[in-house]
Amino acid sequence: MSDWATALFDPARVAIIGASATTGKVGEVFLQNLKRDFRGEIVAIHPSAKELLGVACFPSLADAPAPVDLAVIVTPPAALSGLVADCGAAGVPVAVVITGGFAETGPAGATLQASVVAAARDKGVRIVGPNCFGVVSTSCGLNASLAVGTPRRGGVALISQSGAYGMAAYARASEEATGFSRIVALGNKADVDESDILAFLGRDPQTRVVAMLLESIVDGRRLFETLAAVARIKPVVVLKTGRHAAAKRAAASHTAALATDAAIVDAALRQAGAHVVEDGLTLLDVAAALDCQPPLQGRRVAIVTNSGGTGVELTDLLEAGGLEVPELSGSLQARLRELLPAHGSPANPVDVTTDWPRFPTMYGGAVEALMTSGEVDAVVPVLLQRSAMIPEVGAAIVDAQTRARAAGSTTPLHVCWVAPRAAEDNRVRLLEAGVPCHPWPARAARVLSALHASPAAETPPTPEASPRPPLAPGWAPAEAVFSLLADAGFPVSAFNMATDAKDACAKARAIGFPVALKAERAGLLHKSDAGAVRLHLADAGAVETAFRDFVRTLGPGPALVQKQAAAGLELMLGGRRDPAFGPVVMVGLGGVWVEALKDVALRLAPIGAGEAAAMLDELKGRQLLAGYRGAPALDIRAFAQLLADVSAWFASAEWLAEMDVNPLIANSGSFTIVDARMLIGLPLVQP
Repeated sequence: MSDWATALFDPARVAIIGASATTGKVGEVFLQNLKRDFRGEIVAIHPSAKELLGVACFPSLADAPAPVDLAVIVTPPAALSGLVADCGAAGVPVAVVITGGFAETGPAGATLQASVVAAARDKGVRIVGPNCFGVVSTSCGLNASLAVGTPRRGGVALISQSGAYGMAAYARASEEATGFSRIVALGNKADVDESDILAFLGRDPQTRVVAMLLESIVDGRRLFETLAAVARIKPVVVLKTGRHAAAKRAAASHTAALATDAAIVDAALRQAGAHVVEDGLTLLDVAAALDCQPPLQGRRVAIVTNSGGTGVELTDLLEAGGLEVPELSGSLQARLRELLPAHGSPANPVDVTTDWPRFPTMYGGAVEALMTSGEVDAVVPVLLQRSAMIPEVGAAIVDAQTRARAAGSTTPLHVCWVAPRAAEDNRVRLLEAGVPCHPWPARAARVLSALHASPAAETPPTPEASPRPPLAPGWAPAEAVFSLLADAGFPVSAFNMATDAKDACAKARAIGFPVALKAERAGLLHKSDAGAVRLHLADAGAVETAFRDFVRTLGPGPALVQKQAAAGLELMLGGRRDPAFGPVVMVGLGGVWVEALKDVALRLAPIGAGEAAAMLDELKGRQLLAGYRGAPALDIRAFAQLLADVSAWFASAEWLAEMDVNPLIANSGSFTIVDARMLIGLPLVQP
C-alpha cells in the first residue's frame, strides 16, 4: 500500500517486531490481540523462534513474506533506529512504536527519538508514537494495541495522546452501545501527529464522527486548516487538556494578557467548526450522539417530562448553556393537549403528569408531534422513575422516532434518563435503537449545549507579506506606530511628535485645539498609570504646562501631540503572533476596563467581515454597540469591515509580534484610533 494511513488502519499483513509467547510480556499481549479478530495475515519477527502461538516467525522483516503493510514494534528503544531502517528496506510504509524511553524521559531520550525519526524519514517510513497505546480498526478487526478485544463497530473515530482514553473507548463501547471505526493513541507524536490522522479520517468512509483528545498541539495553524476542512464534511469533537497548566508570563500589552494560549486554542477550534468540550465524558457523549442522531441545527429545544421539577431544572441548564426552550405555537399546543390529561401542560416543557397508564401514548405522541413540527431543533423526553421503568414508554419513543424520520424529520432526539438500575434493560433498548440516554439533566444539558457549534468559517487568503519597517526589535516608538497605522489606511487621530514645550505648542496649533499630550519615554507602556497623559488641552498655555509637568515628573523627553477625539464608545483591537497558530486578532470593549472585564473575542487572522461581525456578537457588552439607553448605535457593518481589514494587515505584517489598539473611539459610523502600541520582532518567549 502506497498510502501510509490506509496501511495503518486497513492493513492486509501486519508484522509484530518483538513478538513473544511469554504470558504478560508486551509482545505476547500484542500477538494475542492481533490473533483474536484480525482478518488479515500476521507475521511475527523473532530472532530464533519458528512459531509463536500458532503464528509463523521470521528472524527479520527481510525474511518475512512481502509486502508488510504495518509494523508494530515492541522491542527495547536502543534497537529502534535499525529496526525502522529495516522497515524502510522492506517497503513497510508505517510503523507503530509502542516502546517508551524516548523524549518523555528527558534529553537523552529526546536525542534517541530524534535519531529514530531521522532514520524513518531517510527510509520513507511514517512513525506512530513512540510511547503509544497503539491502533485499533474495527473494519478489519485490527487490535494492535494494549487493550483486550475489539470494540463495537460504529462510526466514531478517536484520536488521543493518552492510551488510557483508548481503554475508555472500549468501556464506552460495551456500556453505552457506542460504535468505533478507528482508535489511535499517538504518544510522543515524534512523526505522525493529530493533523495527519484527522486528514485521513476526513476522507475515511468508515468514520462519521471524529473525537479528538489533545494534550499538546504540534502545528496549530495546520491543525486549524485541517480541522476546518474536515468539519465541513463530518462532525469533529475536541477536548484540549492542559488549558490552565501553562505558567503565565508578565504581559506588557492587553492582547498578551487576554490572548492566552488556552484562549487562542479554544477560539481556533471553534472558528474551525469543532464541537469543543471540557471533559472526557462529554467528549465521548457528544461523539456518540452525533454518530446516531442528526446534528443540532439551531438552539430551540422541546422537553417532554413526567416531572415538572426536572423539566424546570433541565430548562435552566439548557438556557445557561446557550440554548432555548421556546414557547410552542397555539396550534402545536392544541395538538399536544389532545394527548394529555386535563391537568397536563402542553407548554414547553410538555408535562404529561403522573397518569402512568397513558405514558406510552403521551410520550410517543408528543415526541412525534414535536419532531415533525418544525418549531424546535431538538426533542428531549425526560424519563424519570416510572416512565423509565415501563418498557412500552421506550418502545413508543422509538416508534415515534421511526415515524418522524419516515416523514422527513431530521430533528435530533435525546433522552434525559433519571432511573434506577431496575430500568437498565429499557435504557439499553433505547441505545440500541440509536437514541442517546444522558443520565440526569446536567449531563443532558452539557451534551446538547456542546452539540450546538458554528459552521467552519471561510478564511480569506493571507495577503502578501508587507515589507519590514526600519525599526529595531522591541516596542516601537509612538510616532512610528501611528505612522504605520496611518499608512495602512486606518483612521488615526491627527498627531505629531514634539521635542520641547515650545515645539509642542506649535504642533498643537497646527493640529487644532483641543489636543491630547502623551509623554514618550523608553520603557513607558502604560502611560495613564504613570501620569503621562493629559487630555482636553484647550490652548497653548495648557500644552506648555503639561509638557513641563512631564519633564518634571518623568525626566526630559519628547511628547506626542494628538487631536483630541470626541467622546464615544471605547473599543480595543489587538493582534498577537502565536508560535503555534500564527496571527490572531482580538476585539473587545476598550479603555481601562478591558483586562478587568475580559470581554473579548478571538479569531485566527485573517478573517472576513462576516466572521468579524460574529466576533462582535460574542461580546457580553454587545448591547453597548447597539445603542444602550439612548446612546447612538454603532455601525456594526463598518466596524466589522474595519476589524477584518486590521486582521488582514496584521496577518501580512510578519515582522509584527503584538499590537494593541486601545482605545479606538467609536461614534456611530466614525472610528478614531487614539492610542496604540506595537511589538516589533519575534514574539516574547513563553517561560
